[in-house]
Amino acid sequence: MKRNELLLDVIGEVKDEYLQEIDSRIEHVRRGRRWKRGLLAACVILIVGVVVQFAVMLGGGLGSRGGGFSAEGLVAGGYYFHQTRDGDIFRYTPEKGAVCLVKGGVFDRWKNTRYSITANDYGFYCSKGDWIYRIKHGETKSEKLYRYEAKVGNIYLYPAGASDIAVEVHYDDKNVGLHNELFIIDGITGDRKVTIIDEYVNQEEIGAIRNVLRNEEPGSDAYNKSLDQLNKHTPAFAKKITYTVGKRTLELALEEGKDWFDYTYRLTENGKTLYNGYVEPYNVRTVGDSLVFTVGRGGNNLGNDLNGYVIVSPDGTNRVVNVPSVPGNEKFFFTIKELEDGGSILAVRVSDNEKFKLKWDRAEERHGWDIYSDGSYLWTMGFDGKKGDYLASCYRIEYENGIPTALTLIDDDITDNNK
Repeated sequence: MKRNELLLDVIGEVKDEYLQEIDSRIEHVRRGRRWKRGLLAACVILIVGVVVQFAVMLGGGLGSRGGGFSAEGLVAGGYYFHQTRDGDIFRYTPEKGAVCLVKGGVFDRWKNTRYSITANDYGFYCSKGDWIYRIKHGETKSEKLYRYEAKVGNIYLYPAGASDIAVEVHYDDKNVGLHNELFIIDGITGDRKVTIIDEYVNQEEIGAIRNVLRNEEPGSDAYNKSLDQLNKHTPAFAKKITYTVGKRTLELALEEGKDWFDYTYRLTENGKTLYNGYVEPYNVRTVGDSLVFTVGRGGNNLGNDLNGYVIVSPDGTNRVVNVPSVPGNEKFFFTIKELEDGGSILAVRVSDNEKFKLKWDRAEERHGWDIYSDGSYLWTMGFDGKKGDYLASCYRIEYENGIPTALTLIDDDITDNNK
């Protein structure tokens, strides 16, 4: 039996509920522009999903966006936010310690017991049930901000500038099939500002296409026709997305590729391209008064874009950090190197991308590292086998002559003795 025939036979044995989960996972992976459409990708995603069910110690590396069973961290507005695997969410400052903002449930490795969270300069945001809730910085009372238009399945929240947030939602409506949206809302008023992606996927049509792909010989006319039909479930994209920084108005201009999934956005100002590559239309953070755009791997240029950031400042300057890292302040970002082998944390100077190794007496024995920073402090998060959870430590960044040189431990477990 040929390899592709065997592959289709295996796919034919997959239960429908698993295929629905594949659809959902594919939709989420699309947003990162690191996927290839096709049955092989679906199988790989399914295998990864099965493996994940048995994985306990998962980590994200450079500032996890969440997912799986790992904990999650965020830095915004002068605070560090930490979500445990149980879904407990803490807001932390070195001066005041940790304050529990949201109580989660009991950790269940077979279910996602955590919430989708994000934060910006204005406040902290958490998706629970039919609503997105907001807690203003410095307060503990949650407020209803935005109600979803229909019953929701998977939800992912991202920062979208100083006071807005981006919402990626997969609606669970059996009458119309899967409905996926990515949109930006005002983080102060809750008003919906722009829809970036809007897509409907009819499950019955997709099911019929799958049946053909399972039963027809790859390369045959019927097989190729079904693949074309699969590609016609084309989402609608916003042509333009606007951000402001100081008096500057920035536009993310849609640039479509040869195939529908090759959508990308160019960062422009007054019609002039600011960066010779693509940026994500969401997950836009701030450092000081500047906006930080995440470089995307998209379009017909999958192999050429950098995994870094574009920093746009009110004074008219634009800088690029082409090192996988996490934002710190307007002068330095931070990255990790071979932590599992006792490695190191490096500061990356924004102006020229030069790296500086920080002196760090690493005392913890934790696995699955993430780091987060605001330029003054740096938080590390890893799995602690003794406590059975992801713990976060806080370090003060020491500077000499304006250059980061060392990390001084302030708190080895920020959620211990919390308020």
